[in-house]
Order: sequence, then structure tokens, then C-alpha cells
Amino acid sequence: MTELSTLTRKLTLDLTAIPSVNGSSGETAIIEFLYHRLKRLPAVQKGKVKLFLIPSMDDPLFRPTLIAHYSGTGKQGLLLFGHTDTVGTSDYGPFESLAHRPLELTELAKSGALGEAAAKRASSGRFLFGRGILDMKSGVAAACTVFEKMVEASIDMHLFFAATPDEEVGSRGAKTLSRWLEDYTTNHNIHLQWVLNTDYTEQPKVGDPYPIYAGSIGKLLPAVYVRGLPSHAAEPEHGIDPNYLLSRITQKLVYCSDLVDATENERCPLPVSLYQRDDKPFYDVQTAISASAYYNLFHMTRSPSEQLKRISELIEEEMNSTILHLHSLQASQVLPEKIPVYTYENIWNHASEEVRSDALRYSESLTLSVELRERCRMMVDFLIQRGNFKGPLIVVYFANGLIPRVNTPSLMQNRFWPIVEQFSRETKIPYFCRTYFPYISDLSFLSQSPDWEDETFAKNFPAQSYASPGTTLQTATFMIGTSGVGAHRPDESVDAVYTFETLPKLLAHIVQSLETH
Repeated sequence: MTELSTLTRKLTLDLTAIPSVNGSSGETAIIEFLYHRLKRLPAVQKGKVKLFLIPSMDDPLFRPTLIAHYSGTGKQGLLLFGHTDTVGTSDYGPFESLAHRPLELTELAKSGALGEAAAKRASSGRFLFGRGILDMKSGVAAACTVFEKMVEASIDMHLFFAATPDEEVGSRGAKTLSRWLEDYTTNHNIHLQWVLNTDYTEQPKVGDPYPIYAGSIGKLLPAVYVRGLPSHAAEPEHGIDPNYLLSRITQKLVYCSDLVDATENERCPLPVSLYQRDDKPFYDVQTAISASAYYNLFHMTRSPSEQLKRISELIEEEMNSTILHLHSLQASQVLPEKIPVYTYENIWNHASEEVRSDALRYSESLTLSVELRERCRMMVDFLIQRGNFKGPLIVVYFANGLIPRVNTPSLMQNRFWPIVEQFSRETKIPYFCRTYFPYISDLSFLSQSPDWEDETFAKNFPAQSYASPGTTLQTATFMIGTSGVGAHRPDESVDAVYTFETLPKLLAHIVQSLETH
């Protein structure tokens, strides 16, 4: 192993040993660990590298983002960055105590405790196991060690390294980083041209090329609020059960191919449900008044307004079928001819100025401790009640902040790809370029996106006052990730050979090559 490989492996083990589950104090601890590591660099002592700990925006946990800036002599800049938080560890069951001990967990995996496939990987000697070791502490380690080596080499370009919290839930760290970089690069006359994220990528089959992505997929969280007509459970014909209406909607939207966005060569995953429940906090024999759900929906080429229109049309279609079905069953004596489907914008525009003012005050009264998606549902419910809307009805809205699609312009891709091809020829390791990283990533917040220009999203996001505005940065965004299997699973494992030996060399080659172009 080279020195760079050894350093990356050692730092990966150090970072994995620090529990940094999203929402825990470990998110701050791991950032502080990296801060004190970088603080020992001679370049920091000489003033060539400046370190910053920036509190995350709108964050009740005050989790910091770490930014290191090496001052080059030119104007061009490049950022290497990654997130340090992980999902929880309860899925490890009786082996949870080993989730942050890669060497011990890898030995356990050899016994078959994490499954037959995991045992085969562990026995190969090529993989290391642990929570976050793939997603994405090994990627942070590679980015950090390459930053340190490039600083030692005294390159001419401005070089940034950043470690962010909260990617797994709200990307507060990336949004904070983006806002900070806008101000900092403007004030210091730096042109931040390149952003390289080192999040995980799925292990390719033997002989297949490793993927590099020139952008990142967008994600929406469309939500549905259903208001029914409550009734005694023994007299269902006098009401309309919102849970039933919502179940029909979920059946229509989940795995719906009509909602799948695609390009010529790439396709988004199918939509799925992430939450569904009614509003009853206790048991009684009355049917619920309302129920709600939200769904995961990716996009590549479609705008938020296009997706909202498609969802609304599908729900209207399903409600028309539902009415016919309920009539055939003679299930309700109060069934209307049509169940209206509104957007949040519709009910907001319908409300009086007094109700709107009350709604804004109500929104401000909800503290940051109220979960964002619940805050949105409560805002919809408030407007429905104060606006004197009568059920049954449907409201469609967005229950989470926008995760926009980003894509590097072809001109910048044409500059970038020959550098990778040169590395591929020298190392005999094949690569191929895709347009969109197929999982959500913090790359979405590091460059301009057409999604921010879509006013439909803002008008249909009830908690808009808590949303971050789109960035003005105009950067080339690339995902050059770690490689492995099982992110977010107990058998999460990183390909140690590729990730520790090849990835850091590739990153260093890219930085050095872009500096000379």
C-alpha cells in the first residue's frame, strides 16, 4: 500500500469508531475530531490553510460544518467534501456493540452472522464492515487525506475540504456549506469551479467499469391530506372513512410507472410510501376525521410543477373510480358526486387575508422541535379548518424541502472526462460516466438548479419560511465515490482495495490535472 492508501485506511477506521448517528451528539464529535486533526497541519500553522467551524442553519442541535481552505495563487477553486453522519445501528440486533468496530465486525461476518453473502465478502480479505464505513466515512477519509497531500505539494489552485452533518435527514450541513461558500468565494475573488463528492457507489460486477456521476438526482416528498366524514363504526353509511380513501390513493401512487422520470439512458426508481396514518391519537369507535401520507418521488428532467400536476391528475382519476365503487356497494349515504382534489396553493388562495395572517402566526408558533413533515401537515389542517372546508376532500402538497437535480454542463464534462480516461489507461481500471447519481446526495445543494426557479414548489410547501433558498454557485458537480455493498444495512461493507488504494489516487490525479488546465 502507498502512504496515501495507508493514511486513508487508518482515518477510515478512526472515523468509523466514532458513533455519529444522525441526531446524536456524535455528529458534533466527529466533526471536531477532523478539525483537531487538520489543525496539526504545518500549513495551518503557517497560515496557508484556514479552518472554519460553521453552525448549521435552522438546526436545534447546533451541529457544525467543518471547512478547510488552502489559499492558492490563482482564482480557480475546487472542493472535496462529504457527510459524516450515519443512520442508526439498531438493525444490527445482538451485534450492535460491534457496529463501530470494523475489524471485529469483519471477523464476525466471516462466521455467517450477517448472512452468507456477507461471509463470502468478509472471507475474501477485500472488504471491511461497519456502520458508515461505506456511506460514507471512507469517502470522507479519502477526501481529507488527498486534501492534506495536495496542501503539502503546494498546488496553485484554491482547494477546499468540507465535512458536513445531517445528510441522512435534512442536509442542513450542505445547505450551510453552500451559503458560506457563496459569500466566502465572492469576498475573496475565488472562482469555485469544481465540486467533488465522495459518497458511496454500489460495487460493480467483476470486470465492469466503476461509475462516476456528473450530477445528482432530485427528490420531492409529495404528501396527501385526506379529510373524510366521521361516523360511528356501526353506522359507516353515515360517513366516509379517510383511511379508505387514502389507501386507494397510496395504491395508485406507489410503484406507479407514470410517475417515473427518465432520460434516454437513465431511469428513476419507482415511487414508494414513507409514511401513512390517520389523525386519531386514541382508540374509540368513531372513524377518523383525516388521514395523511407522503411518498418518495425522484426526478431528473421533470420540474416540481410537472410532478405535482401528474400526482393530482392520478388522484382525481382514482377518486372518480372510488366513488363509483362505493356507490356499487351502497357504502355511504352521504357520498358526493365528486371528491375535490386541491393543492396547498388552492386552499391558501381561497383563504381570507385574516385566515392567512393567522396561519402565518400559527406557523411561527411551531417551534423547531416540531418535525418538519408534521409541521406541514398541521398547516394544511389549520387552513382546512379555518377556511371552513367540508369533507370529503383531498389536499396535495410538498412535505419536505426541495432536493434539486443538478447536472454538470457538457462543456465542463468534456474538460473533466479526458482526465479520468488518462487515469484509466494508466491503471487499467475502467470507468463510465453517468448523468445523475441515482440516490439523493448533498451535491444537490452545491450548484444552481432549474428546480429553484419553479414557483409551484414554493407555493405548495407549507413550511416555506423554513426552506433554504437555492444557491447561486455555478459549479461542475461530480460524484466520485467509494465502492462497496450494503449501505444502510447490517452487512454494510467497503471494498478496501478500491476505496483505500485507487480512490485517493484518482482524486489526487484529478486535482493535479485540473490545476494544470
